[in-house]
Order: sequence, then C-alpha cells, then structure tokens
Amino acid sequence: MVQDAPNAKYDHVYAIIRLDRDAIKGELRLVTVKKIVWSKEKAEQEVARLNRINSDKGCEYYHQITRLEKVSKEQSEELI
Repeated sequence: MVQDAPNAKYDHVYAIIRLDRDAIKGELRLVTVKKIVWSKEKAEQEVARLNRINSDKGCEYYHQITRLEKVSKEQSEELI
C-alpha cells in the first residue's frame, strides 16, 4: 500500500511528534503533536532541526504521515 497516494476525501499532511522521556527511568511519559506541515521535506527538515536543538532535553522528534479531512464547499461557507 502506497501511503502518499492521493485520496478524494483527505489531504496528506505530516505530523511533527515529540516523545518526552523520564530523565531518570527513561520511560515514555508524554507524546505531543507539535505541528502539522504539508510536505514530507519540510517535516524531515523540522524534525532534524528540533532534534539538533533539543538533544539534551530528554525528548525526541519524529514525523508521521496522516490525513486531514477536506472541507466541502458547504463546510467552507459555514466557516466564513
């Protein structure tokens, strides 16, 4: 199955995810979605940047493809 294949109902986006670990036990204690970006390249760059500047803080960053539901014409009119 190709994950990047187009979909009529959803746009593909990339979640930037932070995993925080307990400083003493090393156990996972928190998972946070930091932001969503539109391109895999941007996600890879942001993960590399965040891992570089936060390497000493007990957290790691990853990216994961996910889906964003497309807004219908009716829904977009309701938002205005």
